[in-house]
Amino acid sequence: MEQAADGAAVVEGLEYAKLGQTRRLSIDPGRVEASVQGREFRAYTTMLRVKTFDHAEWQRVIDSMADQAIYAAKLLAGELPQNIEDVFVPLGMKLFPGDPSEIEISCTCGPARVWCKHVCCVTSLLADRLGRDPFLMFVLRGLSGEEMLERLRQRRTVAGAGTGSVAVYAPRVPGVSDEVSEPLESVLEHFWEAGPQMAELDLPIERPVVSHPLLRRLGPSPFQTANAKFPLVGLLATCYELASEAVIKSVEEGPRLALAESDLTPSQEPPSDSPSTLDE
Repeated sequence: MEQAADGAAVVEGLEYAKLGQTRRLSIDPGRVEASVQGREFRAYTTMLRVKTFDHAEWQRVIDSMADQAIYAAKLLAGELPQNIEDVFVPLGMKLFPGDPSEIEISCTCGPARVWCKHVCCVTSLLADRLGRDPFLMFVLRGLSGEEMLERLRQRRTVAGAGTGSVAVYAPRVPGVSDEVSEPLESVLEHFWEAGPQMAELDLPIERPVVSHPLLRRLGPSPFQTANAKFPLVGLLATCYELASEAVIKSVEEGPRLALAESDLTPSQEPPSDSPSTLDE
């Protein structure tokens, strides 16, 4: 902003930001959109756009972070290293834009690519948000901070287990894990059916040793939606947790309910105001 906009636009934009002229500000992958109230009755729509990184590019970044303990340790502790760009630059990438040409701007107040006071207002608000939560820059580049940390944890776990692709957690159930599964092509019409073998399973209903083992083994979803507010893996993890807690709660409350019902025995004498007493 300071490099591209003239002094008057910067001053007015900062004043707009202080006065709360921005009605709405949303930060999504590759885009910041805001409604800024100017002198006209109708608010202006202002947008900032930056390039997002695809799945392969993010995988290169995460691999580089995982290989350097200092970056992995700080990021997993919720701290953004000051020299974070040292991870991106060798890969030909940047986390934070370093030149006005790397940001595409637009505002309904006038011609596109003009650094008006409304653009300066939104830029200053974005800078303030990034100062309080620098992980928002990962969102702008196409990956939420939570998903980035989860992928980094998974990458570190796999790296610590040795070379090659290994499962983070592979539980073994006797009589089930040893069985060879039929090819999917031969069971397409009924592969989802449990079958009579389900009754032979005897697994304890308790919290797992490793949370979300299946999601950890599958890794991040290859289906990325630009407008999605939450990553698919995070949504599935929440569903799994709610379902698990409901089952565990029902199992834990079962014995207490059975004990309460057993206290009601048929030998109890009827109360004095019961129909049988009155008839006598």
